[in-house]
Amino acid sequence: MAEIPGPYVTINLSYSASNTSVSIERSTVGATGPWLMIQPVVPLLNGVGLYVDTTAPLNVNLWYRITTDVTNFVQVLGPAILGVSFRAWLTDPVRPWADIAFDLCDVTDGHEPGCTTPDPAFVWGGFTGTIDTATDAGLFDILDAEHPADIFARRKYAEGSFRFFTRTLEGIDEVYELFTAGGPLLLRVPAAYGFHDQFIQPGTPQMAYSFRDQRRPERTWDVPFVVVDRPLGPIQGTDCNNWCVVEESFTTMQDLANYPATWLDLVNGDVLCPDTPPELDGFGMGGFGDGPFGDGG
Repeated sequence: MAEIPGPYVTINLSYSASNTSVSIERSTVGATGPWLMIQPVVPLLNGVGLYVDTTAPLNVNLWYRITTDVTNFVQVLGPAILGVSFRAWLTDPVRPWADIAFDLCDVTDGHEPGCTTPDPAFVWGGFTGTIDTATDAGLFDILDAEHPADIFARRKYAEGSFRFFTRTLEGIDEVYELFTAGGPLLLRVPAAYGFHDQFIQPGTPQMAYSFRDQRRPERTWDVPFVVVDRPLGPIQGTDCNNWCVVEESFTTMQDLANYPATWLDLVNGDVLCPDTPPELDGFGMGGFGDGPFGDGG
């Protein structure tokens, strides 16, 4: 198990060929659980697989329990910790290549020593206004009664808005790539904000020019959101690494077998994109994966 740059944990899997898949559970309490099932089936190809946890919480210890399907072998890995306190992350677990990390500097202090980077392209602006927990209730008048009937259900959690800044024209394009799919995103901010990692459904991102001279690239973004349940869906591949590109690059399976690399190299994405981190290359099971190599073809 490896901690890699960014809010991900990568697990390389290697078991006997008799096992065709494993299940993966996660705990933030200890090596004995309690366990949260995060991927019930991770296929193994010749006993080898790769899992990228794109939904792991930040700044807490993480343990993983892996169970094979045929031999019922159980292995516990950990602890690992994603200690990225000096970043806010807005990520799409289905499309991790589009994720954005935000610096926590004040936008006016982009070159001060306290900044994580000397010249950040993305800057977190914090939550704006209030964070509301909406009521889910109805009041109904009753004839000749002093009080209305109160029909209620569990209160919603939560909704609000946040702000961030982009400082380059390229940053505008990256924001578009992150939001264009339209689905839920995972918002993770440092614990000091008192806001737990949450899946959110963004509303309409509102982009404003930061200066009267609109030729300057700086932009201010305000995004309303509602906290939602964890979504489901297949992880997507990329232009660089997916089965379509593998098929185009190797005419036959024998050509692929003759290539000087292992199956682990293939699932890591090192065959077609040797310089690309595994969380970006489209291979491997992620938090929403439904196949061993992504579906990006």
